[in-house]
Amino acid sequence: MSLGYKIILCIGVLFLFFTMQSCTDDTLYMDTHKFKNNEWKQKEKPSFKVEFPGDTITYDVIFTLRSTVDYAYNNIWLYITTSGPECDNYPELKSILGRSPVEIKMAKANGEWIGSKSGTYIDHKLKFRQRRFCKGKYTFQVEQAVTIGMLNDLSDLTIEVKPTIW
Repeated sequence: MSLGYKIILCIGVLFLFFTMQSCTDDTLYMDTHKFKNNEWKQKEKPSFKVEFPGDTITYDVIFTLRSTVDYAYNNIWLYITTSGPECDNYPELKSILGRSPVEIKMAKANGEWIGSKSGTYIDHKLKFRQRRFCKGKYTFQVEQAVTIGMLNDLSDLTIEVKPTIW
């Protein structure tokens, strides 16, 4: 085998190794709540229970709300209630427990959708938290914070918890 062939072979093996490394999925938790008939009723409060290992890793908690192109509004207000253990081991971390109002912008003023569109569906992402979590089970409960009793044209709500990529 010539030296040039060995170098090309080594480069190819290294390329393959790094390509395979970047394809790993480090997601700690992922779950989806589907809304029946694409209708989110006001009393319906999706709840997600996530077990954190209590390591020193910073995690992203990301919610993805999927709507159809027929959704009538340019945003949605939500309340996300977080319950779980307090971080006695990390006094520098502020408490995240409790109820937080959040807004997901879904369309620009001109009506152009914000998010990833695929056919007649749009994925709207919200990075809710980016932090370290104590060891234990946390619950994230999501409720709509609008005065309308039911929101139409909402397909599902997904939570994804994964290590932060800096």
